[in-house]
Amino acid sequence: MEDWEIEEALKVASPFIKAYIRLKLLTGMRRGDMLSVKMSDLKEDGIHVTPRKTAHSSGKKLIIEWSDELRALIEEITRLRKKIYSIWLFHTNKGQPYIKPDASANGFDSIWGRFMDKVLTRTNVKERFTEHDLRAKVASDTESEHARLLLGHSNMGITERVYRRKAEVVKPLK
Repeated sequence: MEDWEIEEALKVASPFIKAYIRLKLLTGMRRGDMLSVKMSDLKEDGIHVTPRKTAHSSGKKLIIEWSDELRALIEEITRLRKKIYSIWLFHTNKGQPYIKPDASANGFDSIWGRFMDKVLTRTNVKERFTEHDLRAKVASDTESEHARLLLGHSNMGITERVYRRKAEVVKPLK
């Protein structure tokens, strides 16, 4: 996935999807983890996340430290919440989370599908991209160890094998 494709897609994205994509590109969080962020997870030192994949095994937690850009984006997302009270950062018009206990997110998936249809018909982007592709872009655009930490992987294997998709640049032997 190329930067220009994201730029094109953002041109036709709703404010909700724009903010969602920007947060994904800053944090690399999984869909379920992003849709599970509660307002109470936004703490003084950063966004506190317990990745769903580790919640019932290692229980490992992740704190995504604040940067000026991340803090400004969260403030923007908070303004987008309109006047609907919800404990969730991303929520439906009724204040409910997009993510269900079984990890399905049909409402969000429908919004994403309509967004991708718009991207393909109104921009120069020719191939659909997924949330997983955005997560892989984060890993590919970031130094290896930082990518592993950001994506919440315990070792480099899965980060390298699945998420780092750009070709490695190597220097020839002298």
